[in-house]
Amino acid sequence: MQKNRLLIVASRGTADGLYPALILATTAVAQGKEAHIYFTFGGMKLLTKGLAETVSPSVDLGLSREDLEKLLAKGGMPKLVDMLKTAKQMGVKIHACSPTMNLFGLKQEDLVDVVDDVMGASSFLEMASDPQTLAIFI
Repeated sequence: MQKNRLLIVASRGTADGLYPALILATTAVAQGKEAHIYFTFGGMKLLTKGLAETVSPSVDLGLSREDLEKLLAKGGMPKLVDMLKTAKQMGVKIHACSPTMNLFGLKQEDLVDVVDDVMGASSFLEMASDPQTLAIFI
């Protein structure tokens, strides 16, 4: 059975944790699939006003933020915030995790304008349980 929907859990607040989620989601949409990203814990940095600019690569990557930006520019990759906007324009659905928002005291007005909705884990798991859905965790 072909999977027609991709659900991605983006839980890492690092550049090398967030880029793959956006790349996979935009690729899925370009292939005619429905794509959703559920941002939780560290991944919420990209959705929180004023925090997206603070996202750095993980220590595992071995690059400074400046080195990564140079590498990405050389490779023609957009900045994370621009890639998030492109994903939204392409039709990727952006979901913020309500338990994470509660944990960190975030409100809807603290989020960037590309967020489609705020949902809890049970709503996300309900979407992920559809047999036509492929769910991945990054």
